[in-house]
Amino acid sequence: MILNARVLLALLPALTLAFAAVALRPRAEADRSLAVIRAAIAVAAGAVLCAELFSLLHWISPVPFLLAWLAATLGTGWLAWRSVEHRPGRPRLRNPGPVVLSIQVVVGLLVASELVLAVASSPNNFDSNSYHLAKIEHWVADGSIGNFATTQTQQIILVPGAELLLLHLRLLTGGDAPFNLLQWAAGLLGALAVARCAGQLGAGRAGQWLAAAVFLTAPAVALESTSTQNDLVVTAWVACAATLALEARRAPATWPQILALAGAAGLVTVTKSTGLMALLPVLVYWGVAQLRQKSFKPVLYALCSVGLAVAALAGPSLLRVQEAFGSPFGPPGYREALSTTRHDPPAILVNGLRLGASTLLSPVEAANEAIGASVVRVAGAVGVDPNDPGITQWRSVFPGDRWKPDEDRSPYPVQSALVLLGTVVGLCVRRTRGYTLVVLGALLTTAAIVKWQYWGNRLILPAFAVAAPLAGFALERALRVERNAVRWALSALVAVVLLAGAAHGYVAVYYGQPRRLVGQGSVFTQDDWQERFVRMPDQAASYRTAIDQVRASGARRVGLVLDGDLWEYPLQIELRDRQLVELESQVPGHPPASVTSVDAVVCIGDPDHCRRIVPANWRYNRIDPLVTTAFPPA
Repeated sequence: MILNARVLLALLPALTLAFAAVALRPRAEADRSLAVIRAAIAVAAGAVLCAELFSLLHWISPVPFLLAWLAATLGTGWLAWRSVEHRPGRPRLRNPGPVVLSIQVVVGLLVASELVLAVASSPNNFDSNSYHLAKIEHWVADGSIGNFATTQTQQIILVPGAELLLLHLRLLTGGDAPFNLLQWAAGLLGALAVARCAGQLGAGRAGQWLAAAVFLTAPAVALESTSTQNDLVVTAWVACAATLALEARRAPATWPQILALAGAAGLVTVTKSTGLMALLPVLVYWGVAQLRQKSFKPVLYALCSVGLAVAALAGPSLLRVQEAFGSPFGPPGYREALSTTRHDPPAILVNGLRLGASTLLSPVEAANEAIGASVVRVAGAVGVDPNDPGITQWRSVFPGDRWKPDEDRSPYPVQSALVLLGTVVGLCVRRTRGYTLVVLGALLTTAAIVKWQYWGNRLILPAFAVAAPLAGFALERALRVERNAVRWALSALVAVVLLAGAAHGYVAVYYGQPRRLVGQGSVFTQDDWQERFVRMPDQAASYRTAIDQVRASGARRVGLVLDGDLWEYPLQIELRDRQLVELESQVPGHPPASVTSVDAVVCIGDPDHCRRIVPANWRYNRIDPLVTTAFPPA
């Protein structure tokens, strides 16, 4: 009962967001989408700043966070009440029409299925068990979000925007039950921003829903919406920045618009670097639109505001990385492993083609081979090795062949093709040409910086979200062709294509990996521990045995030895009543604990490596080839 009551505390951020949306709704217009976007930016930015402030005071504990959210809920509730008092009645609902209603039903059922899966699933993403969620437990144990000793430097190097938001849920609820809901909510926010962008470009209601459907039915989006990664979170902030930038086309920016854009830019920066490649063209577009209106002061104000927002939201985490590694971007070797080191036009062309080709993979093997061969031929024609290490992540070999719905690698061929079509149409229409250049800029910047890799489809979701409004715009134009025979033919084609894309999205939710609703391995056929180890099923029993041995020994201070990116998080959540310390560290200035100071050791990795750290007279228990425990002599 206590646990259930604490889980309900996760409603405080949701209530704060709802109240803030009412309070921030523009008084001169009934723009509910803009109100939600502004509220999401304000609440998320406030949550990041709150965590940073409480860390300085060493208040990373449940009570200060609970009091902060109670104050935020009550404050925004009062502002919402005052705001509603001075507003006219609610606008009348419009008849959606058959096209919009059909899209709403298809998308609504998909989103509802994702919600069920998100609530029913335990976090089981591979990277999350290694570093996304593991660093949250370090913060809670230390009472601070400062640097700490670890061999998994991703826990320190990568910006922590999404994890800081999860930290609030962790401290409010005492566990990770609501963690999947962050990305689910981010998917909805991203779709809302995408639809609003389509409307700003001239699409009607049908075009806006079509744009949202293209975004939400993409299998990569559907799979990420039940995950504890951060790709959808950064994608949502980029999409919010895009719709805010489009507001600058008609009039000089106001302070609320500037502050919202600055907040979105800061949240992108603190969440994931892959979002910056799509954000940069968006900010340039906003500035050019203002300068064309001879609005020089708003541009100056925006430059200062964006700089301050980035400094306030991302600055502390970048400074911590700078303190540890001498650079805010981490060790040079780590950066070079992920970012391109070749930036000549032929290399960028080949890298971009490979990134696009990976999103187009389908069950039709002949089509996959044809697309891959075409890219290889282009690479040969321009004199670039298609697997040049300067543009290829070291463990990846092009062309990849993974088309099945997996959250790390799933392609989205129908949606990607529609985005490419929308981009072509956007270039041909004067009204959308400027925004289409933003899309091309996002794609070009991504190709120039992000190395191709097996796991790259999720990394280009920010650019995909920026492009999705053009797909909705183009599809609606197809439905409005004047000639009846052509219109009916195009309408049928659009319906077939959208249903195929939606079917792929449904397959991802119902049969995808590592979470699925039905079939063998469904979340309803596994217990919590089995769900967590779907990515490493052979280690579920071994981890449990190690945890049981530590508990049986009575050890209070437990040393950890982990190789590579093997999982720390399962040990942390099961041994929260023990003090866990690292016996190795790759973080300068944060030495590991001495093995003589611990009562037990758990090694995840090479047992011989463990023997070199643990004294020879300790008792070793090799549980399996990866998991070993060691205890001092009685």
